[in-house]
Amino acid sequence: MTDLKELLDEAAGPEPTVTDTDLSADLTRGQRALRRRRITGIATGAVATALVIGVGWSVLPSGTTSNGTPAPAARTTPAPTPAAPSTRPGPGYIPGGDRNDHRPAPPIPVTPVALVANTTPFPGVITCDLIPQGWAARLRATAAQGGGWEQQELYDPKLANPKQYHDVSYTLIVRQVDMTDNGEGLTADKYTEPWTKLPKVRAGMNEAVISLGSPRDGRREVHVRMGRTTRLVAVANDAYNLAWDEKTLLRFAGSCHYKK
Repeated sequence: MTDLKELLDEAAGPEPTVTDTDLSADLTRGQRALRRRRITGIATGAVATALVIGVGWSVLPSGTTSNGTPAPAARTTPAPTPAAPSTRPGPGYIPGGDRNDHRPAPPIPVTPVALVANTTPFPGVITCDLIPQGWAARLRATAAQGGGWEQQELYDPKLANPKQYHDVSYTLIVRQVDMTDNGEGLTADKYTEPWTKLPKVRAGMNEAVISLGSPRDGRREVHVRMGRTTRLVAVANDAYNLAWDEKTLLRFAGSCHYKK
């Protein structure tokens, strides 16, 4: 072993001389390395703390802070509500008339046509106890022509200048309707909801359903139920020359019934 150590010492050569300057440099390098390790440890701890806080906020319920108190509501701008499409007809449109007739609407008299007692029963299966003063009734469709139902037309035989009116804009139609049940309840024509779900009004002694519109506008359609039966009397008023309001239309429709 002695010989081997001597051979190694000879191969390595003499040990370098260590001076005070070398010792000071080594001490300085050691202090710098220690400071770097401390700074790195502090930064690593800060990042870890931030991550833990972030995870804590992510698992808290929405709108709740870490101490359990409600968080202030976020300020949001409500989205504008889209305007509903208009269902009002365009200028010149006449209910039941020719949609291609774009003439101005017919004139409306200042004084409405009065309702008077009807002394002449209407032709067909339906008649009305009231009638517009000076007007007459005629069959517009018989049961054979109408597929099992009849339709009557009320008109003014002394109408002045009828050319100023659109088609059917100077007549009042009375027709028979039978409600049917397709599994959802008794339903009248022109309606998808059962009769029991429709908003009701009174027409004389019977319940009725009237189409949407203003109470000042009597150019509307009414379905009057005959007691508790499935039979209805439908009254469609397109007559500008009557100048009726809703109340007058319902009064007339309430006087209509099937002949006994």
